[in-house]
Amino acid sequence: MNDYAQKNAQMFDAWAKEGWEYGTPLSPEQCEMVRQGDYQLYLTSVTPVPKNWLPSSLKGKKVLGLASGGGQQMAILSLLGAKCTLIDISDAQLAADKMVADREGYAIDITKGDISEPLPFKDNEFDLIIAPVSLCYIQKVETGH
Repeated sequence: MNDYAQKNAQMFDAWAKEGWEYGTPLSPEQCEMVRQGDYQLYLTSVTPVPKNWLPSSLKGKKVLGLASGGGQQMAILSLLGAKCTLIDISDAQLAADKMVADREGYAIDITKGDISEPLPFKDNEFDLIIAPVSLCYIQKVETGH
């Protein structure tokens, strides 16, 4: 991990430990609301993702969350039936997702990693990829195609 990425990891860990809103996992009550279809999925701080942007059913869909740790986005998608994989650089953010998954009884694949480096996943492995304001941390974007 380069110095830039290491500093980001330390910053996100510190923010999460200080009670940062994006590092605060969903409560059991919020999780129950999601199960009943009452949720808002935020990828930015302002506007929730319109529900019609998501597949009508997430059941069984493979979803990758790029730098989506914190126990929020991936928790919502998992509770809606998706098979979620998370990659994040922050230990605290990853721990929040593991805590929610353990508490709520769903599986999630968790990988610590730097999304500005080549990802450890196969091409076309996922049905949906989400990236909540995380792409701004990538210095050079290449599609490979």
